[in-house]
Amino acid sequence: MNNKKKNKHNNTEKMKKNNFLKIFAILAVASVLTASCTNLRRMENTHLSDSIYLQTPDPMEVSGDSVQINIAGSFAPNYFHRRAAVVFQPEFQHEGGTVQLSPIVLIGESVTNIEGTVVPRSGGRFTFIDKVPFTSELENADLVINPVAFPARRAGDEPPASAEEALALTNARPLGETPITSGVKTTPRLVDLDAAEPSLGRDNYTAPENIFQKTTVFFPHNSWNLNLNYATNRREEARAARAAMDAALRTGQQIASVTITGWASPEGELSRNNRLSVERSRVGERFIQNAYRRAIDDMVREHNRNLARGERRVTARDLTQTFPIAVEQRGEDWDGFMAALRASNVRDRDAILRVIETNTDRTRREQEMRNMIVIYPELNDIILPPLRRTEIAIEFVVAARSKEEIAELAISNPRELSVEELLFAATLTEDRTVQMQIFVSATQIHPNDWRGFNNIAMLQIQDGNFNGAATNLQRANSLSANNGDVLNNLGVIALSRGDLDAARNYFTNAKERGNAEAGPNLGLILIRQGDYNGAVAAFGDRPGDLNLALAQILSGDLQGATQTLAAAPASPKAFYLRAIVAARQNNVNQVVSNLRQTSADFRTRAQTDVEFRRFRENAEFQNVVR
Repeated sequence: MNNKKKNKHNNTEKMKKNNFLKIFAILAVASVLTASCTNLRRMENTHLSDSIYLQTPDPMEVSGDSVQINIAGSFAPNYFHRRAAVVFQPEFQHEGGTVQLSPIVLIGESVTNIEGTVVPRSGGRFTFIDKVPFTSELENADLVINPVAFPARRAGDEPPASAEEALALTNARPLGETPITSGVKTTPRLVDLDAAEPSLGRDNYTAPENIFQKTTVFFPHNSWNLNLNYATNRREEARAARAAMDAALRTGQQIASVTITGWASPEGELSRNNRLSVERSRVGERFIQNAYRRAIDDMVREHNRNLARGERRVTARDLTQTFPIAVEQRGEDWDGFMAALRASNVRDRDAILRVIETNTDRTRREQEMRNMIVIYPELNDIILPPLRRTEIAIEFVVAARSKEEIAELAISNPRELSVEELLFAATLTEDRTVQMQIFVSATQIHPNDWRGFNNIAMLQIQDGNFNGAATNLQRANSLSANNGDVLNNLGVIALSRGDLDAARNYFTNAKERGNAEAGPNLGLILIRQGDYNGAVAAFGDRPGDLNLALAQILSGDLQGATQTLAAAPASPKAFYLRAIVAARQNNVNQVVSNLRQTSADFRTRAQTDVEFRRFRENAEFQNVVR
């Protein structure tokens, strides 16, 4: 009996102990939950508006086809409970709905069951970075956050995938909606991609210049008697030059002028050498006059010998031209002597040169020269004879077609023109139909020249016929591979098809090859892709270019943009860009003034343009955009 009572007592004690442990566990859990709820409630009651903000730029700005969001935040010490977690998921709110960004999870320092960015009990900072495709709804959308805090242990092994999922967890609490910013600047979309310029394969035409026929006659030492049997005159090059002069004179080509220059070698006495120079130039004048008379006689005989029946005979008077003859005397040719000596193999050449160069006294130098001739006879045999001369230069007129003749022949008889004249003819008219006809003729007459095909493609690009242009550029590229002009035009076609990456590659390569249009065209792409500093560099110095001004605004160079716009012709877009510059400088008077001068379409745009967000409550602004 006593044993039964004892066993019953022991069982009762065990039940009490087990019940106590259960109650203790329940109370412990309740205590944790109560503590968690209490701390989450404290987090809920502490608003975050002063701790979370948008990093630059504010307002946000579309870049390429997207908007990047950079948010920074901080938590005060003892704010973030060590076992709590927060889902941080900003969203754009607009009239048509919301655009949610990617969430991040922040966790207390004691949380181990889920991953996230740890926020210490002592406080800390965090950043949020995301990018979303730009749509027109975002232009005036509000960016807000409504973080949700929850006991981390409620999430199991995986954090919630969204703020909505977090809010569905037991004891989760929203921490309050916090506005970050409003609106997205769409100023980069003002870039005019249609401004991409195709390239012309330029002509190398230059008006023909007069040609010169030159010859030289040589004289013995201390003489001005001309003897064509003199050794120096018998040299092959001297005889060939005289023969070429005679042949040129017999063509009857118009003579513009004749210049005769007499020289003396420098070894003699100065006054004697000057006399020699004068007399030799006179002999040269008589020589050319006699040569011209012989040429006239030859032409008269040739013409009259082949005279057709009834054709009038000509006389010397009929063919003789009048032209100026300039006779010059240059005296001693020291420069010619020094140049010939330097180019020679005369022994002790350098020593002779030093003697000549160091003696600045003319008399002393002439004496040293005579002394050296005795020591070095090769000076008298080789160096000095070619200096005793008269130079004769006849300038013949080269008849050039006038611009009017070239333009007429390009249409009526293009085969009469060179390829350079033909391509030049296209620059003499603004008629695109005529230009196309000329370029087609160029491809038919000169099928191996890439410029005709390229220039046809240029006109087709300007007309919007990109497929036809691509075909002609393919031919041009086969004739001149990797040509800068062709590459630029291929870039314009790629841009027209929306292939910005291909267009950028073409323009970059064309720019490297010196194409003038590729830089500004590349600048358009870089604006569209968000590289504003690169765009400014690509444009270069282009006063008045509105796309350059836009790139300068977007890169923060408002002073440069102001200077560029100052050179721009008055236009609605120019005034609107000036208004944007003024807005970024917080100059309401200039904002209003420029918006007043722009078009109604731009004023309507200004009503919702985030560039003018700060002025929306200004009465003057409201009046001008109304």
